[in-house]
Amino acid sequence: MTDERGNSTVQSLAKVSKKQKVYKRPPAVEEEIAATLALPLHDAFRLAAAGHTRPQTLVYLIRNFRPNRPSPQYDAMVVAFFSRLERAGDRILRDLPENFRERAHTIVQSKALELLAENDLDMFECGFSRGAECLYLTARSKMRLRMRTEISREEMTVPDSDVSTEEIADALAARAGRVGTPLAEIKVELNKISALLTEEERIAVGHHLLMGRTFKETAAAMGCSDTKVKYLIKNVRDKARETRA
Repeated sequence: MTDERGNSTVQSLAKVSKKQKVYKRPPAVEEEIAATLALPLHDAFRLAAAGHTRPQTLVYLIRNFRPNRPSPQYDAMVVAFFSRLERAGDRILRDLPENFRERAHTIVQSKALELLAENDLDMFECGFSRGAECLYLTARSKMRLRMRTEISREEMTVPDSDVSTEEIADALAARAGRVGTPLAEIKVELNKISALLTEEERIAVGHHLLMGRTFKETAAAMGCSDTKVKYLIKNVRDKARETRA
């Protein structure tokens, strides 16, 4: 599609990649976008939302035709965008447990919303699969790291017991110099104070107390210094003592 001067009315991409290469749409995508723009706008929206265009064309319409008022047709395109994005990510995340897949999808959706708000979707117009892969590989890496370090709250809980917070505080305070503490006892202790712990403290406690790892081993698993691990464990013991004050 061209204007009266013979110039293409399809907006060009201006962003550059990390390798300093200007993003450029494939010719077939340029042609489809131009053909879609020749249609009445409501028809173009309907076709894109129904999946009858390339995803790059869908992204183009979302970026360049934002309505000034609520529009069900436009909203349908946005829903279609996220649906296609999630389907593209399913293949990349298939080796993750279901709960981690869901969290990865949430990370990608949040990032995509941010890109939409900033109108920074050039990589998706250049190649939708490439854009989806970029976001999902990043999210997948985060989840795989989390899988190696995270110990779920459920793994550290036990049925209700009559153990007092004073006994728990004493047990945690003595744990550093005690060998062979039963796992069940440690779980009881953690169950009583788990609500007080930050996520980092919970992970550190899981590695150091539940799994019996040294400060250095815990630090390696968490990707931090052993000094920080000692600080986290100290915080846990302090919180345990505070519960009996």
